[in-house]
Amino acid sequence: MVASTEELNYVHMLNGVLPNSIRCVAWASVPDGKSARFDCISRSYRYYFPKANLDLDRIRQAAADLVGTHDFRNFCKLDITNSEPTFIRRIDNVTVEQLNSGHDLNSKNSGYEMCELLVHGSGFLWHQIRCVVAILISIGQGKEDASLVRMLLDIEKYPCTPNYQIASELPLVLFDCQFDGVDWICDQASLRITICHLQRHWASFQIRATMTKAMLDNLENQISDKQQLPILGQLSIVDTDSNSLLGYNNTRRDYQPILTRPVRESVEAKVEKFQNKKTKLETTDE
Repeated sequence: MVASTEELNYVHMLNGVLPNSIRCVAWASVPDGKSARFDCISRSYRYYFPKANLDLDRIRQAAADLVGTHDFRNFCKLDITNSEPTFIRRIDNVTVEQLNSGHDLNSKNSGYEMCELLVHGSGFLWHQIRCVVAILISIGQGKEDASLVRMLLDIEKYPCTPNYQIASELPLVLFDCQFDGVDWICDQASLRITICHLQRHWASFQIRATMTKAMLDNLENQISDKQQLPILGQLSIVDTDSNSLLGYNNTRRDYQPILTRPVRESVEAKVEKFQNKKTKLETTDE
């Protein structure tokens, strides 16, 4: 029996056993020790949100300050398992765009238009994008000045993170990862199958969105005083309710600016506390 030299169709084989929510589109042969996490040279995240009453120009102005190499400790959940943690990261590009949805669900300037935040960088901290989104949304709503991003990046003036809620994880997508020296192998037949798979998903969600928008249009037309209509902009993607994507904003007049709020423990204090606890556990085990 002559052994076959033809490469196995790994993409097709994997998609045959993976759950429907996970699809493989390409594969590559890599040397032993290659790490998908630590050998990644850059990543791109996308975050989707309704335009609502947001001022996208203010968001873009603030987002521009994120570009560059900064200490992002005020834009993440602190991971202090390392005795000498570093929060220095490089962001190469940030864009905020209103999407052309390709359908008539969104009437112009209705607030139902969808937007996309794209962040490309060398690496990211724990919950960094969700923290960034929370800050940018507060700026887009006019609750905070566009200089807030620049001020939170000044760790000499603001070494401790003010208390604020991070944005929901649902609209967050790790969209692309780049590696040096990796030659991806795609199977065209498997790609077509995956496209069909995603088209079915798109159609299902789009039908539901269209049905929901029709209900909204019908109900909104029944409100005689249009000034009393609930405004989509009163919603926020800051997740104040673990059971919902969109939590209601704090619409009270006594909104407290982020920089005047109580702050969390400093990095140094958290590291010291963690190391003391670790030492105590090690001593107990002995």
